[in-house]
Amino acid sequence: MANILFPKKFIAKLTAIIRNFWWTGIREHNSSKSLCLRAWKDICNSKKEGGLGIRNLQAINEGQMLAAAWRIAKDSSSHLHLVLKSKYFHDSSIWTASPSNPKSAFWSSILKMLPKLKAHSFYQITQGNISIWSTPWCSRWNAIYDHLIIQPSGYSYPSLVKDLWVPDRKEWNSTLIYSLFQQPLASTIMQTDIIQEDSPDILCWDLTPNGICTSKSTHKLCLQDIHANPRFAPSQVSLQVKNLLNEVWKQKMMIPRVQSFAWRLLTKALPTGLRAGRFSVHISQLCSRCGQLEDEMHLFFLCDFARAAWFLNPWCIRMDILVQSNPNIHSIFLALINMNHPHASLPNILNFMWCLWKARNDYLFCRKRALPYHINTAAIALCNELDDFIHISSQLKSNEMVGALPLTNQIPMQGKTIKSDLLVTGPRVYSDAAFRCKKIPGLTQGSVATGIGIYLSLPQDQLEVNVQIQASTVITDTPLQGEALALLLAARVAKQLCISQPTFLTDNLSLASWAASRKIKESTTPWTIRKILADFFCYSSDLQSQVFHISREINGIAHNVAHQVLTSVVEPDICCFASAHRNMTCPVVSLLSTFQFQGFVIHAVRCF
Repeated sequence: MANILFPKKFIAKLTAIIRNFWWTGIREHNSSKSLCLRAWKDICNSKKEGGLGIRNLQAINEGQMLAAAWRIAKDSSSHLHLVLKSKYFHDSSIWTASPSNPKSAFWSSILKMLPKLKAHSFYQITQGNISIWSTPWCSRWNAIYDHLIIQPSGYSYPSLVKDLWVPDRKEWNSTLIYSLFQQPLASTIMQTDIIQEDSPDILCWDLTPNGICTSKSTHKLCLQDIHANPRFAPSQVSLQVKNLLNEVWKQKMMIPRVQSFAWRLLTKALPTGLRAGRFSVHISQLCSRCGQLEDEMHLFFLCDFARAAWFLNPWCIRMDILVQSNPNIHSIFLALINMNHPHASLPNILNFMWCLWKARNDYLFCRKRALPYHINTAAIALCNELDDFIHISSQLKSNEMVGALPLTNQIPMQGKTIKSDLLVTGPRVYSDAAFRCKKIPGLTQGSVATGIGIYLSLPQDQLEVNVQIQASTVITDTPLQGEALALLLAARVAKQLCISQPTFLTDNLSLASWAASRKIKESTTPWTIRKILADFFCYSSDLQSQVFHISREINGIAHNVAHQVLTSVVEPDICCFASAHRNMTCPVVSLLSTFQFQGFVIHAVRCF
């Protein structure tokens, strides 16, 4: 799968084998083809969209090749990259490699995946040791030659990205850039972030949070491209059915075969007599018990056998009356769930219906006759079997956890959860953010931004000085970016106020662990906040700081400051009410009143 792109005919044959096994299982005599009641493209759709999430073989093959191409591009010192470079792109890079003949089947497959690789890969610049002309270092790098301003003969063009910087500084040389490139490329380069870090430039994959290309993300991308063709697009499933199926998949008290049965029932893929009889004259369309046309409504609700089973204890429901006001399966499900019946939970309903289906098949194919009360007995046994398994598993887990509980009066490692902020000695700096806040002063009607709340608790001469800071910044793509910007502003404030050995506290556990690691290249660190974390490390490097996670309740003051209604003034309101500063100039006011935090707007500062 990860060596060559298979021919479509070969993939079609493999798909046919898997499809036949799904519909018929293992048969002793391969006498006839399987009875496929749903298109395979519908089955391969994701569970969230009403499918079963079975992997599409073509998407797997293309995704594996795309992941292989990304690994070759990422590790330029690998043996495979060096061999391919010496043979196919010795005077360029893999990003600008051109087709050449003859070529191996592997390299031909890589070339077919290059457009997708270029569309979703980019470099985060740290050292600038990558080529300007043949690597994806800015969003318009593909058109770099089209926007190049030709210089006089003898001019030496820069080759690396760092050649576009101000000498000895990680800042763009605007004079050089505007003299070399036309608009809009010049502005795009000036807006490209430079991470203040000494690690090598980082190749990122924009479809995963941590920037690492995975087989799961490449499969999803390739599957989306396949579904973009109307011929291979799956059928649309109604929103009610999708929501009901999503609830089915979430159920832990339901065995897999019942979940599979629920999918077939709700997507009209159950081989009832009426549906299966359309494919063969040898299949009767009539109910094996009462002789009427057998569809889902008849089999599970209107047949005399099914009606008797539903009317018995513990259900005691007249299904013939319920069906009159609910004409389809999913509406009956919703009616049963919403009728406040003590036994009408989704697992109980589906277990009971699966037992009805099994009793029908036993009677039709094996001539095993069951009575209506046997259905509820079998459903109860099905639930008890799963309950026993879950009980044994929970006991094993509880035994493993005995003796592993940490003491609440001990300070954990940095980046972990601290039970109480009172365990922290010295200055404490709390931060939080309000994502897509509409209460920012100066915003136009309908606009949103990111609200930031900072709360500082500073011990001073046996007293405590508290500072609340209300600020805002531009709108972020995710709440995590807003939380990271709040932590960055907290570090900048701590440095401006010359706070020694502060403890930064945030209610985002992942952010706390990444900030405590002091490494932006951690495998789990999202690429969207790497520059923010690098700036945080830069500002807090001389403070001897710590970072911990706290609960939302402990971080309540910073949370309220970030979310509360801000005063409708644009100019910052900075004042001091602290008794410790009664006979002196408030250092907080003097240090923050004139200082500008680039990228942030300070709205209010309260020292008390």
